[in-house]
Amino acid sequence: MRATPALISATLFCSISLVLAATAPAFAGAHTGAGGKPKAPPAPEAFYEHTGFEGREQVLMEAVTNAIREAKPKDGETLNFTPAQQQMLGVAVAKAIKTISNDTPYQHEMNDALVKAHLTNIQFAKDNGMLKELVDHEVKTQSFMLARVGNMIRSGGSPELGTIALTERTACFYQLVQDYQRTGTTIRWKAPYGIVLAVSRPIGQHNLTEQEVHETYTVPLMKQQAEVMGMDIEISPWQADGWVTMTMKVPERAASAANGMDRG
Repeated sequence: MRATPALISATLFCSISLVLAATAPAFAGAHTGAGGKPKAPPAPEAFYEHTGFEGREQVLMEAVTNAIREAKPKDGETLNFTPAQQQMLGVAVAKAIKTISNDTPYQHEMNDALVKAHLTNIQFAKDNGMLKELVDHEVKTQSFMLARVGNMIRSGGSPELGTIALTERTACFYQLVQDYQRTGTTIRWKAPYGIVLAVSRPIGQHNLTEQEVHETYTVPLMKQQAEVMGMDIEISPWQADGWVTMTMKVPERAASAANGMDRG
């Protein structure tokens, strides 16, 4: 029986963090002490990041909630956080401070765990010749939502709905991608995998490249997602700067049929 990426992701996606935590002194050139003698193992309290905000989520919640009220959302929008959502905000800010403070052996970003989870699954699929199965399974789990958006578009909705469905509407995208800009049906984003791969490849955690992830995972995945919606996409080939451009389009056959009905 062949294992599947989904079964191992929960237990493996943070393995890189453990490896890097254990090897961080070596990356920093601090694995030996004076005279070349090995350093003593760190005390538990020195083995993870402290920010001074541990247990102070309530203080952060109040400070950030007040700051949001003073800043005010644009265009008259209101957030109207419930008390439970305000507590979530305090916890989220505490985690953001802890994540951003973690700069050894590399600067962690807010998407760090999600990037590692994706890379672990993709690497497992590559090693076991299951990249197509990985993409097919991911599309299958999203098919209900994708088909619903496709029906909206066929009922007269804008093709922009397709672009938004794959990107700005879903946390699977906006929590993974740190930098993106959308104009109409076209969206550009910076591929999120480079920072982790720059550290994980040298220690043998992954042998993937950013281009390989783009060509064997991102492009096939987004094309299949678009197909379920009854749409086509144009997606740029891999660029050295890591920026990807994707445009959602109504298939020519569907556009021609719609034009024929209008003339009729």
